[in-house]
Amino acid sequence: MLKISPELAISVAAQNDLVRADLPTRFASITIVSLLSLFFLPATVLGAVYLAYAVTEIVGVFVYRMLAKEVTWRGIVLFSTSAFLGVWIFNLIPLLLFLEQDPFLKMIGAMLLIIALNHCVVARATWIFFGFLTTIPIICVVGFIIISFLREFATPAEMVTTAIITVIGAAYMLHALWTQHRLTARLRAALEEAEAGSRAKSRFLAAMSHEIRTPLNAICGMSELIDEENKDRPLLQERSKLLRTSALALAGILDDVLDHAKIEAGLMELSLAAAAPAVEIRSAIEMFRASAEDKGLRLEFTIDESLPAYAECDALRLRQVIGNLLSNAVKYTDTGQVTVHASAVTEGDHAIIEVKVADTGRGMTPEQTERLFQDFYRAVDKNAPTVPGTGLGLSIARQFARMMNGDITLTTSPAKGSCFTFTCRVQVLEMTALSGTNPPAQDTIFTDLGVRSILLVDDTASNRLVVRSFLKDFDLDLIEACNGADALAILDHSSVDLVLLDMKMPVMDGQDTLLAMTARGGRIAATPVVMLTANAAPEDRELFLSLGAVGYIAKPVRKAQLLAEIQRVAAAHGHKPIETRQSARTGGA
Repeated sequence: MLKISPELAISVAAQNDLVRADLPTRFASITIVSLLSLFFLPATVLGAVYLAYAVTEIVGVFVYRMLAKEVTWRGIVLFSTSAFLGVWIFNLIPLLLFLEQDPFLKMIGAMLLIIALNHCVVARATWIFFGFLTTIPIICVVGFIIISFLREFATPAEMVTTAIITVIGAAYMLHALWTQHRLTARLRAALEEAEAGSRAKSRFLAAMSHEIRTPLNAICGMSELIDEENKDRPLLQERSKLLRTSALALAGILDDVLDHAKIEAGLMELSLAAAAPAVEIRSAIEMFRASAEDKGLRLEFTIDESLPAYAECDALRLRQVIGNLLSNAVKYTDTGQVTVHASAVTEGDHAIIEVKVADTGRGMTPEQTERLFQDFYRAVDKNAPTVPGTGLGLSIARQFARMMNGDITLTTSPAKGSCFTFTCRVQVLEMTALSGTNPPAQDTIFTDLGVRSILLVDDTASNRLVVRSFLKDFDLDLIEACNGADALAILDHSSVDLVLLDMKMPVMDGQDTLLAMTARGGRIAATPVVMLTANAAPEDRELFLSLGAVGYIAKPVRKAQLLAEIQRVAAAHGHKPIETRQSARTGGA
């Protein structure tokens, strides 16, 4: 059978979408015209015409659905045939009106045909064959009307003149149809190019993210180890802290750029799961306690009992929004305090969570407030120290809030501070078993991870060095491999308690390694795998978990995060690791 070309398939699919979208208005208009025509035409004749038209539209609905799934020759033939018959049946109404003796009805019939021609040019030019197929019958009826009208009184010369004008008019109409088709094709091509460019940009950013996160992982890991192992050297500690803070700031900027690109491309989606809102909010707040204390600020928070114990939400984005508001509050406040209050209003099985972040900082003018949520805008105060940032954080935070059926609003006054109010809508869960993936407390001391052997699979030596250094104080065997093929060879001969697996590697990447482990079955398939990768997008996490991984950590890796994840996986597989905690702080500072 003759193959359908990609260009034809695209044109037919686009025309099908347009005709399908036009159906309600088209059907309603013709129904109204038919009802009005009952005053002038026999009901039996008009009823038969309308019934035939309705049948063609019903057949068309099934054809539209068929083409929406797949463009086939059968669908194309049915699509063209139903449209062709539908136009001829519709033409009967204006033709019957014109054949009446009343001049008013003749005018109405001609008007309906003019409207139909205009409709063809506007709505049926996407697939040019379809446009000609539905326009030519109308032109033929118009020609018949003109001839039948003129033959009663026109001279041969007048008939010839009319014929010439009619041909010119028909040619002009068909040319307009062709011009509209070319314009539509150009617009469609431009849209496809823009979408392709957006996808290429997203792929570029994702690739750059992976490449940047690899050295970031080494920077963060080594600075954390320098800080840990040189507590008696204040200068070295100060420098390592600056190194780690700068690396984390770079990671934050990278995340903002990636989030902005995904939102701009319409690819950002929420990842809903069971979570404890109070735990997530407290975790986001505690992340900024150290930076607040470094500036001499008090960081206080209250969490109202109205907050649901468990809810279905995107915990990562919830923490990200609150973290952005807190980060700005701390950065733009030089003296005083930052306070956070979280509460909720329950509405049936849903709740509206409200988080207020107030500070005693610089505040903003009405002009600054008006532009605050625009991309790349940063409120600048010439009389205050410059604050680093990309100007993307608040824009991204508000878009996340609106994706969660909420918003971010602001009240502020220059030199008197600001108060940001973040709201989001969540589904309340009566009871749930949380997966234990909440961020670990920074004051946890791990004495036993619950595993005795770990296979680390990563092609980058610096990444393996970081993990090896993080685990050097624990009594366990760490086996290293540079790719998935080497890892499988090791697993064939040795049993390990856990696999830490990178994604992008030569020879065999992480995804193929997961699939191969599952295919081997038995002991190898049962070995728990935690992804340790620079592929940091939420969809990457979902992909790895769907392939059989039991955990996921995005680079750069924090020591406490890695140890907590290993401990969680060990506990889930029957081990009982030991941990101790130092005294933890509560709401105030």
